[in-house]
Amino acid sequence: MRYNLDFKKQVIAYYREGYSSHATAKKFTVNPKFVLKWVKQYQSGGIEAIKPKASKTKYSSEFKLKVLTVMLRQGLSQSEVALKFNISSPALISHWHKAYRQQGMSGLISKPKGRAAMSKPFITDKPNDEKTLAELKRENEYLRAEVAYLKKLDALLKAEERAGKKQGLSKH
Repeated sequence: MRYNLDFKKQVIAYYREGYSSHATAKKFTVNPKFVLKWVKQYQSGGIEAIKPKASKTKYSSEFKLKVLTVMLRQGLSQSEVALKFNISSPALISHWHKAYRQQGMSGLISKPKGRAAMSKPFITDKPNDEKTLAELKRENEYLRAEVAYLKKLDALLKAEERAGKKQGLSKH
């Protein structure tokens, strides 16, 4: 669950009045770990550190390496490094560390999400006898998919037409 900035400020203010993290958590019905996390974030980075992120932050591979280097050289915990660099989740640092250990710098490079966009096949204007075997196979595959699509579209249109006629007959 995401908590808005005003809510977090209320929780922090209540805690700073001298109440324990458990008492604060009970009053606001949140996890005591959140109370302590928000207080530490606020203490280290002010309001900016507790503001909910508008969208997922994308971190460069250089930034990830810098975070890991600081963590390892200074012997800091993931939570401490997350606070220091204003990273919302210490678990993210753990993920980077594992990727770096397994794949080196290439493990820190962000991979594109989702499926790759389907590219149009490379159909050349060359005469068929001048096309390579790979070009002919690609064109053939494309044309087969196009025919299959058109057959399905035709079947759907005919089914809608039949359904329309049946409705028309039942109304008379």
